[in-house]
Amino acid sequence: MDRIPKNIRETHSLGPRTREWMVSSRQVPGFGATHTRIAGYTEARAGYEFVRFSPGFSVILVSALGEGQALVDGAWHRFPPGYAYITAPRALNAFHAAPGCRWRLHWVLYEESASLPTLEPGHKPRLIRVNGTGFRLAVEGLCYENAGKADQGVMGFWAALVDRMVWRILESEMGEPRLDQLWLAIREDIGGAWNLRRMARSVGMSEENLRRICHRHVHRSPMSHLTYLRMLAASDLLCHSTEKIASIAARTGYGDAFSFSTAFKREMGMPPKRFRAANRPE
Repeated sequence: MDRIPKNIRETHSLGPRTREWMVSSRQVPGFGATHTRIAGYTEARAGYEFVRFSPGFSVILVSALGEGQALVDGAWHRFPPGYAYITAPRALNAFHAAPGCRWRLHWVLYEESASLPTLEPGHKPRLIRVNGTGFRLAVEGLCYENAGKADQGVMGFWAALVDRMVWRILESEMGEPRLDQLWLAIREDIGGAWNLRRMARSVGMSEENLRRICHRHVHRSPMSHLTYLRMLAASDLLCHSTEKIASIAARTGYGDAFSFSTAFKREMGMPPKRFRAANRPE
């Protein structure tokens, strides 16, 4: 169990001079596909402090300017630029602006249902060194579009980029380049005839070794992660095209619309038609 510093309590405080820009799932088509709740960035000042004992969501925060502090293993640690604070659902996390310091940070919240590597419920928070430039630009681009023309198609693409930058941060922590190579190959041929044998051979390892490494780093089997990547691609097509479901099924590796719809509902929580209706621009 996490060590808890004395006198710490649940706290959600922005402070009187803090400014925030954010976009929620109600405003962005495609957030539903990645189980993203909200994304944004903050210009934090004195009084900016959050303590969450058992949140129902995960948070990825990246420090860009100034400095804060984050709670890791029961102690406060410096949270300077070039670091990310990675927090999982149902685990104590806490962070605050350093006294007298302006702190700029970019962040995204994911629902507990999101299948993100290294973020299983209860997993302890950690600070990791990252190159957060891509994530910062993606978050600011999404917020800029929302504050301007708010074109739903454009916002959908920004949202997908935010999610991809989060995966890049998490994958950099995992440190398994062969899996990165495999997921890239699958994305480039998402409807291909992938099976465990082909996946293992494409990265030069045995099937059993691929299973073991995949479970260690993404906490699911290779075939389960293949399904997840296909459903992400299908979600994007459902949100941003008028293609028929049978056509999307074929493009993502399914022989018929029924088997595709069954897999989509299992992974995304609702049938493709309903997902499209809920996430298409009005």
